[in-house]
Amino acid sequence: MQTAGALARKSSEATEDYLEVIDSLVLEKGFASTTDIAERMSVSKPSVTSIVKKLHKQGYLVHTPYRGMTLTDSGRELARMMKERHETLRTLLVLIGVPKEIAYEDAEKIEHGLHPETMRKIRKLVASLEEKQASTV
Repeated sequence: MQTAGALARKSSEATEDYLEVIDSLVLEKGFASTTDIAERMSVSKPSVTSIVKKLHKQGYLVHTPYRGMTLTDSGRELARMMKERHETLRTLLVLIGVPKEIAYEDAEKIEHGLHPETMRKIRKLVASLEEKQASTV
């Protein structure tokens, strides 16, 4: 049985994943639709609708039924922070020899639960490794 804390983490992870996808779609198309999100995330439209209502109530997005949605400033900020975390972790994994496809999947699994201080240290490590790699080329 899952604890309340574990369920809250899963909910937070889902929120972050949805915001990342919506941000990506808005950057590509100017808006995100329920259908686009469902296809991108391989989930049902009713699941998307439920989460979208929740994200709207939380102030992360503006949703106009039948017209699509866009992120608020706070939604965009959280989505971009998660993308940056994902990219940093993916880069680290690739730098230590993990194949790109696996690194992408693994970064997705671990990006949500890390403390901000841990991410700062990982960013420093990645910058150092990239600098070292560039100087040996």
